[in-house]
Amino acid sequence: MLWLLTPASLMAGDRNWLYPAVILAVFGLLVVFWLNRTRLRGSWQNAAGPLCRSLAWLLLCACLVDPLWSSLRPRSGANVLAVAVDVSRSLDVRPSATAATRASEFASLLSSGESTQPLGWLKRLEQDFQLRRYTISDRLQQTDSFESLKFEGSASALRSALTSLRQRYDGQPLAGILLLTDGNATDLTADIGELDGLPPLYPVVPSSQLQLPDASVGTFTITQSAFDDAPIAIQVSPTVVNPGTAKLRFSLLSEDGVSLETQTRDISDPAPLRFRHRPAGSGTVFYRLQAALVDEDGSEFSDEATLINNTQLIAVQRPSNARRILYVSGRPNWDFKFLRRAVESDSQLQMTALIRIARREAKFDFRGREGETSNSLFRGFDRADPDTVEEYDEPVLVRLNTRSADELRGGFPKTADELFLYDAVVVDDLEADFFQADQMRLLYDFVSRRGGGFLMMSGQESFAQGGFDRTPIGEMLPIDPSRSAAFPRTGVRLELTRDGWLQPWVRLHGDEPAEQERLERMPPFLTVNPPGYVRPGAQVMAEVRDAEDTVWPALIVQRFGRGRTAAVCVGDLWRWRLSEGLRQLRALTSPAAVPNNARGTSPASPAEDLSDHARASRQLMRWLVSDVPGRIEVDVRNLPEQGTGTVRLVASVRGPDFEFRENADVRFQVIAPDGRQFELTGVPADTEIGVFEAEMSAAQEGAWRVTATAIIAGGVASETLTATSGWASQPLQQELRSVQVRPQWLEELAARTGGRVVSVDEVEDLVRQLPTTSAPLQEVRSWPIWHSWWVFVFAMLLLSADWTVRRRKGLP
Repeated sequence: MLWLLTPASLMAGDRNWLYPAVILAVFGLLVVFWLNRTRLRGSWQNAAGPLCRSLAWLLLCACLVDPLWSSLRPRSGANVLAVAVDVSRSLDVRPSATAATRASEFASLLSSGESTQPLGWLKRLEQDFQLRRYTISDRLQQTDSFESLKFEGSASALRSALTSLRQRYDGQPLAGILLLTDGNATDLTADIGELDGLPPLYPVVPSSQLQLPDASVGTFTITQSAFDDAPIAIQVSPTVVNPGTAKLRFSLLSEDGVSLETQTRDISDPAPLRFRHRPAGSGTVFYRLQAALVDEDGSEFSDEATLINNTQLIAVQRPSNARRILYVSGRPNWDFKFLRRAVESDSQLQMTALIRIARREAKFDFRGREGETSNSLFRGFDRADPDTVEEYDEPVLVRLNTRSADELRGGFPKTADELFLYDAVVVDDLEADFFQADQMRLLYDFVSRRGGGFLMMSGQESFAQGGFDRTPIGEMLPIDPSRSAAFPRTGVRLELTRDGWLQPWVRLHGDEPAEQERLERMPPFLTVNPPGYVRPGAQVMAEVRDAEDTVWPALIVQRFGRGRTAAVCVGDLWRWRLSEGLRQLRALTSPAAVPNNARGTSPASPAEDLSDHARASRQLMRWLVSDVPGRIEVDVRNLPEQGTGTVRLVASVRGPDFEFRENADVRFQVIAPDGRQFELTGVPADTEIGVFEAEMSAAQEGAWRVTATAIIAGGVASETLTATSGWASQPLQQELRSVQVRPQWLEELAARTGGRVVSVDEVEDLVRQLPTTSAPLQEVRSWPIWHSWWVFVFAMLLLSADWTVRRRKGLP
């Protein structure tokens, strides 16, 4: 009768001899101790002989119970063992100039494993397991043999492949997974806990380390700002391996390969590279980042591990439609003239103005001719024309740059559908009584709910002087209009605060000395609406300081609801532009400027105003509308876990009141890099209202563009909205982002599953151990120790040692 103690243990084959064996053992030990009682009292050398004789006697007595050694081992042919091979392009890299590629190393290992003469390691595993062969690239595929593998995959979807294996063999006896890879997964997430539940994982990694140099684009971030000279900032942290004495040359190129900027630096410099550029077009703009290792003389290295990862195509999303700004002023002034001139040259901005040229008059005052009911300023115009006939109790307003004849016909918008057509509102030198209570609440909703921008500029009827205290407009200002500080008695100079120095849209130059020089050139200002209190959470970007070193906030901004608000407290910024014009005039009339004029050069036209004042005005307006949402917005999200190049197109649709709409028909028009066009239908998202999605595979390398069209069903007629976007598909660059072997996450995952990472040279040892490791289906195997040769050899050695000791001591 067999009885099991542990998964690997010693057991008695015949328990009937257990008591006789114990009696004989005790009797023999007593006899030995009695016969050698005098010798046991001496040194340990005298006791060595009896001790060996006792051990030999115990071993012989133990053989009477027929001892068996029992262990658990996988049942032959019952368990499944999966062998998965990464066949991506990242393995087609030479570690050194003389070594073969990692793909060749794996191919040689697999070829020897499939061999039948002599029996390869894969064939030996088939004797103990049901062997399943798989290849991994962008997805998991089963194969019958590993002969003639081609390592041409464009991705290494290791995480999704392991997940698929776990799901495929759920409830089946999967004993383990042998994974041949370099560890460069393109779909790896930060949390590997989602791979829990795997059987023992045995990653096999290449044995040779990378020795050749390699430069890659690495990681990059794209930042867009309202900075006039270069609104796009690209920060790159390149990756360089084994550079030696080489230098790094990094270039920013246009989509068609035209070099825009090149920087060369030492490899030892850890600071990231920064590129700034101002694109000429709108919509999606594509750039290329290019890295290269160069010698001291500037020649490029010809022997890199790979050149595929040296170039990266990136997409930058620029506004495709001009942002609309409504400018409302209480009187014509210089500020509007220069602000309008600055905005006219910006394709991203469009300003519509509503300017009051005459205040509201009481009906009983300033009567004209007898029987006249219209304002005398309009005498002589056709009374039937509603644009030229104004009642006495209505202000006289002028509309500029409107899109249609009906826009702003009734003055300032009175409904959300009218006001929400704009992205920002600028109020300049206008009192609170100009607005009705409903219009103030509408402006409040315009910022907080619609997400628009609001700017109040300084003037004699702005802020506290305009009576905005305890009004919805005053509540959303970054300053408290109920408090006002003392007015400056002398001219004040403008200076930036710490927050202002950190914001690109506040500065005009990229370096501090040039910016400081610009501030010193600005003239002193004489008109200030001094705020007495800046609200908590608001940021002061600029201040003014008088001769007595008294400081007042000049430019204050804050987030408010979904939008943002700002206050400019300097009322005569137009002096800045006039002073620049005087400097330009002096430069043109000076003797040194005559040769330039003779050659045909001329100052910039008003449509191309490049003055500091114009640039500052454009940057302020861009900041005001930078985060304002549109009626329709399209976004592209990468889904690497679902396959190479798989993306999800997401469109958010809002109605005229900027509430999300579900009653929309959304279509995506996609243009591939080779010019092919696709049309996809947007499906409503499960978790978000007004969001429509569509998924597609965009594995082709290059620039992809998409146009989202939404048709919203209305009461009388439907409304059509469009938005554009784009993305860069580069699966090979993602695959070869790193050319080094990365076993770190594999080691962690193998330790969590009970496996271990081995190199190519250790595969044979692993194959010999796998049949003895634990598996879902196991069987008990036992063999008698009595028939083992080492038992008799050990007993003979013990008796021989006893006889030798007695002979040397001359004992009987």
